[in-house]
Amino acid sequence: MRLVIVGRGRVGRGLTRALRDAGLQVTLRSTAAVARARIEADAVLLAVPDDAIASVAAVVSERTSAPLLHCAGARGVEAFGDLQRPGLGGLHPLASFAATESSPTLRGASFAIVGDRPARRAAKEIVRRLGGRALQDVHGARYHAAAALVANGAAALATVGVDVLGTLGVKRPAAQHAMGALLRTVAENVERVGVPQALSGPIVRGDDATVRAHRAALLRPAREAYDQVAPTILAIAIRAGLPSARARAIRAALQSKTGRSEPNFSQSRKAAKRTDPESDE
Repeated sequence: MRLVIVGRGRVGRGLTRALRDAGLQVTLRSTAAVARARIEADAVLLAVPDDAIASVAAVVSERTSAPLLHCAGARGVEAFGDLQRPGLGGLHPLASFAATESSPTLRGASFAIVGDRPARRAAKEIVRRLGGRALQDVHGARYHAAAALVANGAAALATVGVDVLGTLGVKRPAAQHAMGALLRTVAENVERVGVPQALSGPIVRGDDATVRAHRAALLRPAREAYDQVAPTILAIAIRAGLPSARARAIRAALQSKTGRSEPNFSQSRKAAKRTDPESDE
C-alpha cells in the first residue's frame, strides 16, 4: 500500500514512522510540495491543522483521485468544505503525538474512521496494517473531548506529580520516569480490568484519614489539583459501590481546612535549585 502523508508536524512525522515500520511505502510531504507534482498513492493522509483541511484537500484532489483521509478527530467529512468527490473521510489515531522526533506505539491503538465506502476501505486497511482497532462514526467534538480530557488530563496530572516528587528531592528525569511508569500501569488496568474497576487508592476505599493526610501534606498548587480531581474520583467511586457513609466521610475530608500556607511550586523549586548544586533544571 502506497501512502502520501501531507504535513510535517508531530502527527505527520509520527504516522510516517509508524506506517513505515509496518511495511507500508510512505512519502511525507509538506503542504507546499503537494502543489507541485502528480501524486501517485493508494491513499493520502492530511495531517494538517483543522482549518487547513479544506484548502489542502482541494489542492491534493487536483493531483490524485486516491482517497483523502484527514486526521482531525473533532471534524467529520464536513472538514472538506465544498469539495465533492468519492473517497473523502477521516482517520484519527487515538494516541498522543507529543514530539516530532518520536512516535507513540500504535499497535493496539484505536482509530476513529468516518467517510464514504472508498475512504473507509482505505482507512481500515491502514488500521489493519498498523495492528490497530477501528472505531466507526464517532468523529466530532464529543469524541475528541473524551480523547483530549484523558490524554491531556493525564499529562497535566503527571506534571503535578513530577513537581511534588521534586519537592522531595527527586531529580526531574527520575520523577518523570516514575510517573510515566505509573501511568502505564493505570492504562493496563483500564484496558484489562475495565472502568470503574481500575480505580484504586484511598477515595475508592473510603479512607478519609489518608485523604486528609494527603491534603495536609501537599503544597498549595498540588492540593488545588487534588481538590479539583477528587470529586470526580469520588463520584465514580460511588457508582462503583462506595457506601454512602464512607462517601460522606471522604466529602468531609475534601472540604476540611488544612490550616497551612505554603510557597507555591515555582518558589519552592527555585529555592531547591539555589541549594542544590546538582540541580538539572
